[in-house]
Amino acid sequence: MRSLLGRGLERRHVVLLALLGAAAFFDGYDTAIKSLALKQIRESFDLSPSGASAMLAVVYIGSLPAIVLTRHADRLGRRRVLVWSVLGYTCFSGLTALAPNAAAFATLQFCQQVFLVAEGALVWTMAAEELPANARGFGFGLLGMLIALGNGTAALLYGGVFDPLGISWRWLYVVGVPPLLLVAVLRRRLPESRRFEAARDEGRLARRWQQIFAPPYGRWLLYVVVATFLMQLATQAGVFALDFLQSDRGIGTSTASAMLILAGLPGIPIMVVAGAWSDRFGRRVVGCGFALASLLGGAAFFWLPGGVPVLLPAMSVMLIGTLGSFPVLSTFVTELFPTALRGSASSWSEASKVMGRAASLAIGAVLLDLITTSSQSWTATILGIGPVLGLAIVVLAFPDTHGRELEDTSGERVPPVAVADAADVAAASVRL
Repeated sequence: MRSLLGRGLERRHVVLLALLGAAAFFDGYDTAIKSLALKQIRESFDLSPSGASAMLAVVYIGSLPAIVLTRHADRLGRRRVLVWSVLGYTCFSGLTALAPNAAAFATLQFCQQVFLVAEGALVWTMAAEELPANARGFGFGLLGMLIALGNGTAALLYGGVFDPLGISWRWLYVVGVPPLLLVAVLRRRLPESRRFEAARDEGRLARRWQQIFAPPYGRWLLYVVVATFLMQLATQAGVFALDFLQSDRGIGTSTASAMLILAGLPGIPIMVVAGAWSDRFGRRVVGCGFALASLLGGAAFFWLPGGVPVLLPAMSVMLIGTLGSFPVLSTFVTELFPTALRGSASSWSEASKVMGRAASLAIGAVLLDLITTSSQSWTATILGIGPVLGLAIVVLAFPDTHGRELEDTSGERVPPVAVADAADVAAASVRL
């Protein structure tokens, strides 16, 4: 508590981070299940690796309706839509445990994805709007760490308890139901974003959803969507990492899950450190540095010969890089858009992230069928071109926004009526 307050965070910030962190934790838990139990899920539904990849690609398309849902957060408020999002994704998560076939599984997970993407977008939006400028990266790192802890909890539960005891993967989704209790806590304790309340009271809310395409924000939206999409093309490699260890390297389920936990453990505290570093040294240098490390670790993981002594360090570098870059690069989305459009921008980012994952899995399904030798290694390598291009966009196009208030980074210091007029919005251009 003292270390948090020492960073300029007041007690209300700590309470906010605790509530948003709880939602982020269960977000991470639910997201991890499909990767952890992928081999067992596809065996339950008699799916090949390419068939499972195609099924998950369909699931991730559920991110598109989330844009419509999250748009309401820019009209009705962050808090109300966040509560409904948590309620929605936990309900569909529990129902997934009852899925009798692949079609039902995909349908239920598609519906879960709608609410899960909206919840993720609003967690980051509320954190950005409430945290002080010099601790925003730190707060994002803390939220990212809790998402990773949710991933790790699912891995521990499945690899350490369920699989060794022969308990079905379905129970992982049953365990995800108790977070419904979080809805009651959020309704009672979570305050509305003060920036949103100010924008609402001053008449600065966006009247039309198309306003996000007006200059200068349309340009930032294009950069964010394209860069995010490209960087998510590496998803297939991460989703199939445990399947690769089991199917290609002959490593048991429990050992593979233990490797995931051990490899990712150093990255969990590093997320907070990376966020704090980005507050000091800048988002681009820290975020892109960790992302580059992830790509190098991934190449070593899929191509270097050897067993656990070789694969574990490579997997660790891959995960540490991913975990370190994720919260840092996420800050750009909330820092480049005004309050009236921030929820929508976060939703577009989350949707492009999930669509990038869907594209990664869809392309991966095709490549796995076309390539006969070292298919997973070649698939991961080809898809790795996307993140390289995404990082180039971040380096060349994005400004460094660290240490500045949102009103400065987004160009929001305009009269209250300006947000309703695209011509006036253009006059609020972000200065690089």
